[in-house]
Amino acid sequence: MLFISTSSQPHHLSAKQFIFLSSLTGMIGSFIYPLLSYFLIDELNNPPIYVGIYMVSVTLAGIVISQTLGKLADKGVSARKMYLLANSGIVLALLIYMNTHSFWVVLAAGIFCMAFGNASIPLMLTLGRQWANKQTIDITQFNAQLRAGISFAWMMGPPLGFALVASIGFVGAFSSAIMVALLSMAFVWLKLPELSQQKSKHKNEATTPAPLHFWFLAIAVVAGSMGNNMYSSSLALYTIKELSLPEYTPGILMGLVAGLEVPIMLWANRLCQRFSKINVMLVAFGFGFVFYAGMYVATEFWQMLALQFINAVFYGLFAGVGLTLLQAQLPNRVGFTSAVYSNGFKVGVMLGSSGMGVIAQYSSFRLALVGAMLSSVLGLLFLVLYNWQQNKAIAD
Repeated sequence: MLFISTSSQPHHLSAKQFIFLSSLTGMIGSFIYPLLSYFLIDELNNPPIYVGIYMVSVTLAGIVISQTLGKLADKGVSARKMYLLANSGIVLALLIYMNTHSFWVVLAAGIFCMAFGNASIPLMLTLGRQWANKQTIDITQFNAQLRAGISFAWMMGPPLGFALVASIGFVGAFSSAIMVALLSMAFVWLKLPELSQQKSKHKNEATTPAPLHFWFLAIAVVAGSMGNNMYSSSLALYTIKELSLPEYTPGILMGLVAGLEVPIMLWANRLCQRFSKINVMLVAFGFGFVFYAGMYVATEFWQMLALQFINAVFYGLFAGVGLTLLQAQLPNRVGFTSAVYSNGFKVGVMLGSSGMGVIAQYSSFRLALVGAMLSSVLGLLFLVLYNWQQNKAIAD
């Protein structure tokens, strides 16, 4: 058979192995997602609106697939095997991307192959949480370390990706992503045994709808991701095409913020010991608004470089606390909550990137930053609603 368990017990595993896996998984996406709008518009010669068509189609397909796989993980199906399946989809999609100049072929490969790849992050988070639930460790700190592993990968991926595009084209960046995907599959195959995950005994909870405050929090995650992706998907075209800055500019900015946000994610756990997680999230969105406003008025490279410190505070706190806060609402449905969290980011990518495409089609890439500011305000609103609804539910 294709999938063979290397061991029945995970006694020899440590947090370091899951952090390494999170870095590998994050590295795959860091070679792909920052380049997609640039690839679709510049390489395939499509109008900006096509970015929205791609993002909406692939994201919706990915949401259906990753939620389905998350539910299967909660029912006892191997998250390890499904992770291998997800990465296989990424490899196949990128092979097609490198060998066609047709947008519609790329779109089809995205829907039927890359959409499976969208499940790699939530499945990685599920694998980590399944192991962590059996250990005596701080879950908030562990989740922050997993997110930091992803951010560490983004320190290197975007700068290398844009450098490869500038020197040898998109085939270089996509080939690098394929190699990392194959490496992560080999690591899971050889180093991570099947975790003896039993089917959930909480059948009533598994079939009970999630409470309203859970969905308010999920919408806040969507809003945070939407603002971040309105900014990041417009960054390359805004800085290179509209401001005439060097081609390495977006890669440097993305790599810098990824490096800065790693210690902030790890520090977020200490903050949560002094302040409530919801208050930390509220502060994060406030920093996000200030950052997008600053990027809107900035025109020089050094100004954008300095603003990345504010961006790092926003994203470090947002990503470092958001997963734990969401999982805490439904602690016995790890696969479901991990998928909702990851899909919240993907819906944000879809809305942010497609919104950027529509705005750029009729105005400019700079104006997309106004949309990012509005997303921060929306996130703050739903965090307040979450806090109010949760307090009301506790009182009732």
